[in-house]
Amino acid sequence: MRVFLANLLWFLSTLPDAVRFAWAVRHPVRAQARVARRRKPTRPEDILLHEPTSGTTGGTKWIPYTEQLRREFMRAVNPWMASLYLRHPGLFFGTHYWIISPYTEVKCPADGKRCGFAEDREYLGSFRCWLTRTLFPLPASLALERDPERHLRRTAEGLLAARDLGLVSVWHPSAFLRLLAYMRDHAAELAEGPRRAALAEGRYADLWPRLRLISCWDAAFARADADRLRALFPKVEVEGKGLLATEGVVTFPWFGRRVAAVTSHTLGFVPVDAQGEPTGAPACGVGEVARGGRYAVRLTTGNGLTDYPLGDVVECTGFVRKTPVLEFLFRSGGWVDLHGEKMSPAFAGEVLERLAAAHGRPRFAVFVPRDDRRGYVLRWEGPSLPTSAETEELLAANYHYAHARDLGQLEAVRIVSVTDGARAWCAERGLSESSLKVPPLVAGAIRSGTFIAPSKCYNCPS
Repeated sequence: MRVFLANLLWFLSTLPDAVRFAWAVRHPVRAQARVARRRKPTRPEDILLHEPTSGTTGGTKWIPYTEQLRREFMRAVNPWMASLYLRHPGLFFGTHYWIISPYTEVKCPADGKRCGFAEDREYLGSFRCWLTRTLFPLPASLALERDPERHLRRTAEGLLAARDLGLVSVWHPSAFLRLLAYMRDHAAELAEGPRRAALAEGRYADLWPRLRLISCWDAAFARADADRLRALFPKVEVEGKGLLATEGVVTFPWFGRRVAAVTSHTLGFVPVDAQGEPTGAPACGVGEVARGGRYAVRLTTGNGLTDYPLGDVVECTGFVRKTPVLEFLFRSGGWVDLHGEKMSPAFAGEVLERLAAAHGRPRFAVFVPRDDRRGYVLRWEGPSLPTSAETEELLAANYHYAHARDLGQLEAVRIVSVTDGARAWCAERGLSESSLKVPPLVAGAIRSGTFIAPSKCYNCPS
């Protein structure tokens, strides 16, 4: 009964934002105008803390976090949660697992502002934090566990004890897959009787009969791991997350479609070509986005960031009422030019897709320049390994790459088979696997952390 009441209270708390968004999809331009009018100037004293980005391609950046920005995030989280409850009424009777990242010490900037949330559920606000005491089977204190092995063990024990688990929300599906593999490998220590047998045999669905939905990133090369979860939980919906970053939210799932978050931030779209480069066409708002168009996303948010280039390229695949449905394609920028070959992430992604079609979708794949700048290395973790020759044939579709090879400036690509590539990638870059995003091409060394200061915001004095 306590779990049902806590879920009911959570659902009721989402309804105002859900109703607001249901209206907004019919009138997205008006909704965006309301967002701009509602936004207040960001003052230095409004900054509660700095939150780190994942630093996938350019090192860690620290984003100022304000109460206004938290409310903007919740205007996307709340409609999403409301849609889950309405689509899966069984969630009212189940607990939730929202991934809790291990505690990491971080260096604070000169102004002494706190760095990072103590643990993930702080994003939800005080009321839902109170509800999580009933709904979350893992205690908040788990975030303070510094030892990775103990953190994994305590997480496994807590989830195995939660027989009424109804919802799993993680970022990258590999994080949950690794947790499941740990449980299976330690079945004799973690469970007894029928549950031990189910765990040892990999029958994970038998452990949580009330599980209704797994929410995780399923775009790009996360798709392979998301499909593995679908195979392991055939009666559970595995729903792909929307496009969300530390800086802000672009889309979220709304009854199964990734719809632009028009009630959260001011969204700007710069038309780009197939390689992610601006076409020269003027930037537009949500009302001018065209079906089939590709755009680089810019955000103006409640922490003072104005027209901030998020670095993601999306494609409009349709509309819900008048609001665009946007699918993530790749990260813009990040070109590599060792010897005039002009390699772009978009082109590298096309090569990886063709290799995936021939060799099975990899769990991990990325092109990395060699340290001696004499060529590229393809790190690949998949069902079968591509050859250097077939990869070279695909890379030669880039005229500049083929020319550099003909001149002897570049050597043939090296193919390296990796195991546990995602974990190794995160360890090299000091990232959390829970927020993993691997681009198809990495330009080089990771820069040190940078604090992003709020830029000029609407209605701010000069």
